[in-house]
Amino acid sequence: MGSGGVQYKAEESKFPNLKTSPCLFKNLLFGLMAAFSLCVVAVMTWIISKSAYQVKTSDTPENDVISAAYLLSNMDLSVDPCEDFYQYACGSWVRNQWKDDVSAISLEGDQYDEKIQKYLKEDVLDTDLVSYKNVKLIYQKCLSDDTDVTDVTDWIDKVFEFSTAEEVMNFAAELGVFVLYEVNVELSPLRMDPISWYTMGLNEEMISTLIDGLPEDLGQKDNVLKFMNARISLEPQSLTETTINDFIEHTTFVNLTEHFKTFGLAPSDVILADPRLIQNTSTFFSNNDNFADSGEVLKFLKTYMGISLQRQFTRLALGERVVEMCYLSFATTYFGFTVGSLMLDREKANYTETLATVQEMVSVITEEYRQIVRQSELLSQEGKNSAISKLDNLEVLVGAAPWIKNDTHLRKLNFDGELDESMSFITMYKLVNTFRQRGRIQDLLHPDVLGLWEGTMGPQISLNAAYNQIKNSITIPIGAFIPPYFDIKWPLPMKYGALGSIIGHEITHAFDQDGMLYDSRGSHNDLWSSEDSKSMKDEQNCLIKQYNGFGHQDLLINGTQTLNENFADNGGLPVAYKAYKKAVKSQKAFKIHGLGLTPDMLFFLSYAQMRCYKYSYEELAFSYYSTDYEIKYSPPDFRVVGPIKNSHHFLKAFSCSSNCKMASSQRCKTL
Repeated sequence: MGSGGVQYKAEESKFPNLKTSPCLFKNLLFGLMAAFSLCVVAVMTWIISKSAYQVKTSDTPENDVISAAYLLSNMDLSVDPCEDFYQYACGSWVRNQWKDDVSAISLEGDQYDEKIQKYLKEDVLDTDLVSYKNVKLIYQKCLSDDTDVTDVTDWIDKVFEFSTAEEVMNFAAELGVFVLYEVNVELSPLRMDPISWYTMGLNEEMISTLIDGLPEDLGQKDNVLKFMNARISLEPQSLTETTINDFIEHTTFVNLTEHFKTFGLAPSDVILADPRLIQNTSTFFSNNDNFADSGEVLKFLKTYMGISLQRQFTRLALGERVVEMCYLSFATTYFGFTVGSLMLDREKANYTETLATVQEMVSVITEEYRQIVRQSELLSQEGKNSAISKLDNLEVLVGAAPWIKNDTHLRKLNFDGELDESMSFITMYKLVNTFRQRGRIQDLLHPDVLGLWEGTMGPQISLNAAYNQIKNSITIPIGAFIPPYFDIKWPLPMKYGALGSIIGHEITHAFDQDGMLYDSRGSHNDLWSSEDSKSMKDEQNCLIKQYNGFGHQDLLINGTQTLNENFADNGGLPVAYKAYKKAVKSQKAFKIHGLGLTPDMLFFLSYAQMRCYKYSYEELAFSYYSTDYEIKYSPPDFRVVGPIKNSHHFLKAFSCSSNCKMASSQRCKTL
């Protein structure tokens, strides 16, 4: 049961187990559904444009019609919003989807990605920035049928010819591949990861398959499994500053000096790492009697290096040059800033107005957050001062970096050379990957270009906003400037209900159970006194108890695992509401006559509709209720319902009684 004594569960019929249908039938059904949906929206648009449903929500009447039609096309008006607000807001959207396992943002995101991929497929022009030429070439070469992967097998053959462990490690560095320790170049400051990405997620069967592809089976499968499991078993804990020399001195079975030097890391360079990582590695080798023989260490490193190379290039080696791999794994990962720049160059029409609007929203929301803190009944004055200090020092990155069109900066960040069409994809990739590892390390050790954007690795095209604890910063990328998060044509209540609540969500992470461990400068110091910490944990326990009572059919949410995101959702909605009320002075101008939708209703509807989704029971169980891995997010409908049940503003907006299903007898707070 939830904290309010009411258990809200989705109806079983919302998540049917669909039987497989013939492709022809499914295509026909999709066509009919698509045509029907277009007709419905067209009719709604026509009706709304008439006087009985006239919408006065912005300066442009045409935009009023579009905004209202957007909302109405998703709603199920037969449902009482006080009893099931998610179904009321998203019911028609769910019915109109011809397949399972989709969400409103995933469908819009697919179109967004297709648009970027279209730009990447453009002809390479002499007038293009060098960075644009490079990303187009590597993307198009990745998609081509003549990709040559013989280089990979040649590299692996070379590894197996080495006679010393140092030769293996130094060659790995030349290829930009970490083996024993991986420096995470995605994050600032530099961090040493407990296990290499190249082997993460491998199981015994996969390792056996990869070993079969090596020039020789050196009998190291069990050792590789034990090594990876030892790393995975490390529970997360606070990172501490350490030097590269610490890793060199304590890794006695191989000299890593030249290995790190090739990556541009000097012994005196300071990075963040889990102090158990060095001990874990040292213990693994010292406790294995076989490794007393340097030849056995060499066999292990050859096998591990071969697996790492195959892991990195396995899909290419198998000829699986799928669009998703070329786009996500290579173009956007290795050329994130460049792709963002290309996207902005092609989509620059509304960017200036959108950027100014979102920046103003962030400013208003942050100021309202300060007011919430000042009025908090949970915090002492000392606690309030600490929270306000953290808000005052919050760095905000909106849209794209100001230097995003500067080719010199782009080349320094993504790749400083020039790719040629005559190169094979593997050759291109080796050049870019090696530069990326070394270049990013140097940028993070000696930042002079990225400034506040360091460590973001090109979030411009991401759909996800983010909060960075160590830098005490939030990032709102241009990918978040699309429906269902944002549309420049929407009235302010809709903008604040959707993107505004996301902005509030990210700011709230500064005060969640992890954020409260970092001060206003991002240092690992407790933000609260013991008294304030207890007050905050009491409210966090309220949320845990409440969300433990939410679920679908026989599935229940793990309120403890999902606490941070639930906490952020419940902090983001109320601050966005207060900010919208400050930004919009009059409700009369926003009333949708004939439907009775007030500005407050528009706010809550846009909040809910960005979470519209349709999942099969199986996908729902795997994505949000699995016990095989840690689940961080509650299902989308409960990301709507949870904060709604804790909002008295919602009950007032829809004239709901205090005993309706969307009400709670005990509302949980965040501050």
